[in-house]
Amino acid sequence: MKVNRVFITLFILLILLPSCSRKPDDMPFRIVLSKYFTAVQKNDVKTMAACLMLFNEIRSRYGETGGAVLEFKQKVKDISAKYKQELQDGMLHFDPYGIEATHIMGLGKGFYYETVGLKVNKDAAVLTLSHSFRYDKLNYDVFPRGTTLFFLSCPVGKILKVKTGEYQKGLRMLLQKIQTRWYFKKDLQGKWKIVRMEVLPDTAHCIQSHRPRY
Repeated sequence: MKVNRVFITLFILLILLPSCSRKPDDMPFRIVLSKYFTAVQKNDVKTMAACLMLFNEIRSRYGETGGAVLEFKQKVKDISAKYKQELQDGMLHFDPYGIEATHIMGLGKGFYYETVGLKVNKDAAVLTLSHSFRYDKLNYDVFPRGTTLFFLSCPVGKILKVKTGEYQKGLRMLLQKIQTRWYFKKDLQGKWKIVRMEVLPDTAHCIQSHRPRY
């Protein structure tokens, strides 16, 4: 009888062990992302360079010269110009470094995002984030009447442009949830750097807006 009790106890422990295992530590990657998101919003190119593996790659071609800095700054400038133009065109084609995604999703400005997946393999890692949007719940009275606002819609990348205080006509689909995936790699000093990112269209969920004014 005693043997049976020991066996049952061990069996229960084996069942519970997977559910009690500690979740992977995403904090090192979230720290890098937090710095990067804030840097993008503030156009802090120096901090952006410190967070992106892109700068290391450019520097390996130019060496320790001012040419690497100029090349990186031009790259960021080109992406920012592309973002502004695509907003007006009504369709974003997200860049591989997450600069456009950071701007349109409000990352670095306190917008909430949740870790839903993390895979770490020695010097490489993949982090998947979930983003939620509450376009119809926000208070837009803080903006002057007639301010142009840009909302993410569906299909992924479509931009909905509205003006505050004006009556909104027609069907409006607003993005409610979506996931992004961020790829990391350690540099020669052992620091995690962002290699690239991607928006995952299949995870997008849109809702129909019934709000007459913003």
